[in-house]
Amino acid sequence: MNSKILLGFIVPPNGAIGGLPASEEWFTEKKKAVMNKLSKMYPEINFVTYDIRTASDVEKFLKEEGESYLLIVLNSIAGLIRPILYSHKPTVIIAETYGGAGEYLMEYSRALEAGMPIVGIVTRDITSENVLKKIELLEVICKLRRSKILFIVSPSEKFLMELEYPLSTDLYSSIKSLQAITGITPIILSIQEFIDKYYKKVEESEAKAIAEKWINNAKKNVEKNTEEIIKSAKLYIAMKKAAFDYKVDAIALDCIVLHNTNLLDAWPCLGYMELWNDNIVPVCEADAYSGAVLLIMKYLADRPGFISDPSPDDLTNEVVYYHCMAPLIPYGSKGCRCPYTITPAHLGAKSASVHVELPTNETITAVGFSPEERTLVVHTAQAVKNEFSPYACAVKLVGRTETKILAKKWKYRVGWHRVVFYGDWRKELKELSALLNLKFVEEDKEACDV
Repeated sequence: MNSKILLGFIVPPNGAIGGLPASEEWFTEKKKAVMNKLSKMYPEINFVTYDIRTASDVEKFLKEEGESYLLIVLNSIAGLIRPILYSHKPTVIIAETYGGAGEYLMEYSRALEAGMPIVGIVTRDITSENVLKKIELLEVICKLRRSKILFIVSPSEKFLMELEYPLSTDLYSSIKSLQAITGITPIILSIQEFIDKYYKKVEESEAKAIAEKWINNAKKNVEKNTEEIIKSAKLYIAMKKAAFDYKVDAIALDCIVLHNTNLLDAWPCLGYMELWNDNIVPVCEADAYSGAVLLIMKYLADRPGFISDPSPDDLTNEVVYYHCMAPLIPYGSKGCRCPYTITPAHLGAKSASVHVELPTNETITAVGFSPEERTLVVHTAQAVKNEFSPYACAVKLVGRTETKILAKKWKYRVGWHRVVFYGDWRKELKELSALLNLKFVEEDKEACDV
């Protein structure tokens, strides 16, 4: 299903740019240039266009069903954009310098102060790719609202996630807040149903073939218990089938709880590694907040990420971002593949984990999300090395950043997890936060948050 964006050209016939008939000719030229560029950049987006000349046109525009708005302001200053900006829908405003600046300056700051979900820019070149790339943010929001995450949890957790019991207020509320903010639909499946319907039905021969492939493709295998790798392959096949049946974009297995309470006998780390190759987003420990972040970056940048437990060292200004799995394709589907080692973790307490040799000497962005506080947190680091050791988790990417500032500004309601992505995505995530009406916190900077 293609994304639908309502595109309003603000074209009152008389104003700053001039009057009829020359103004209409100028509008036509600009509109044609914009539409030609949009069709090339976003062939999968359905732009429903309106010429907005009067207050009646504004009314018609607002009555059209749409998830988000794009406004191209070509003339000032008839006051036509204010009702649209105050619609509370995610809106990108692109104002042309000579014709649209007056309307933009008069209305943009006012709407920001009122907390409207808007992002804007004013420029002479309204067909610039750098300008029109802001539409990607609206596309991300459209895709999020069509996304589904399958949560596989214990029977008791399923009850707590579906109904607001006294002891489950936060758990229940966070899932509902996640859906309210992003539009992501949570589907909750009991581990017993998952085992009966999927895990038990996997053929041993099929699982052994997958396990053999993983072992052969690994740089090294130091997991002595091959049966653990076979069970992980069996779990992978079951998760993939469940994701297909439920038509979801991501799958979130509550691995630690399920394994440590003897409800599941396999670890998902190798399977999670493989699911990225199947275009299914894996979510470690059924972390709903991080699941949303993973989907955001998939849609925004085609970047897989890995959930991590950031662990600072103040003496070296380094953070060890560790977990038991990372994608082999950190730059996305068209990037290089990283070597990996199959290994136990946590001093042997955990089997069939994956150590991935991730790229170094590059900027990484670590992202966290708290739907309850409507907050997105971000910090960046310079990846300097990988560590391989038997304690804690298998993946250990070391990044250099402002650890003391990080500790002082850490948002505990976001949790310990941060999702790590290659590249510096601070600017894009800040603008997306504005469109989702989220507070944006740069947790590695002393300056006041915006």
